[in-house]
Amino acid sequence: MDNLEREYSPSSRAGGSAEPFVADYQARSVEARVQLGVVVRPLGSEGVSGLVVPAAEGAPLLVFVHGGYWQALSAGESLFLAPPLARLGWSYAALEYTLAPDAGIEQMVAECTAGLAALAALGARRVVLAGHSAGAHLAAMASLVQAAPLAIDRLVLVSGVYDLRPLVHTTVNEPLDLDERSAAGLSPLLLPIRSRPGTVADIVVAWGDNDTDAFRAQGLAYAERIGARPLECSGRHHFDIVDDLADPTTALGALTLA
Repeated sequence: MDNLEREYSPSSRAGGSAEPFVADYQARSVEARVQLGVVVRPLGSEGVSGLVVPAAEGAPLLVFVHGGYWQALSAGESLFLAPPLARLGWSYAALEYTLAPDAGIEQMVAECTAGLAALAALGARRVVLAGHSAGAHLAAMASLVQAAPLAIDRLVLVSGVYDLRPLVHTTVNEPLDLDERSAAGLSPLLLPIRSRPGTVADIVVAWGDNDTDAFRAQGLAYAERIGARPLECSGRHHFDIVDDLADPTTALGALTLA
């Protein structure tokens, strides 16, 4: 494995394989679905899919865009965040998007944007949009690079990739089929900002101290580019950092749920 491939392989700092962490997401999401039961409902209309776990009317809403390098995971495998958020009185929504190679990244952005628009009907008094890894990229595209169709009060981008050009030269690109030009055109780091939450404090760009140097550099560069709050989370790697989003006792959770 060459250095570029290693730097853009998140598991290289987390035991060498993503499979145990994906299996953990899946198992905990199955448990969450059983625990939550009929409360879980589809976010469904033409061209829109995902899952919603509503709390009381007007409750704050956390919208999550999952990772998986645009080619793995799903809304259903992201339900593990819902129970701790429900206990805190938050509604939760996990957006679905078609994975590569069945869809290009442009379509994924469009599907996430449509999902955000559909969530306006919930009438949440506060909306936090959080994305992890590839989901951080999609969240940035749907809420900063283009005008968000839903008022976003806080944007939390976790262990994301914001300049896609290095990926062209890695195996990550095999189902994506990007070249330098198309990668640049889909890189939030290189694109104008069309909308944003109200203050610098309302955008958090985070990564784990056990993320690779490339993910850390991407986070630092994008935080500087958009004037956001950078946050390095101690004792976290690319996969377990996600749990901090729903834990207000952590630095990331405190900023997300403030």
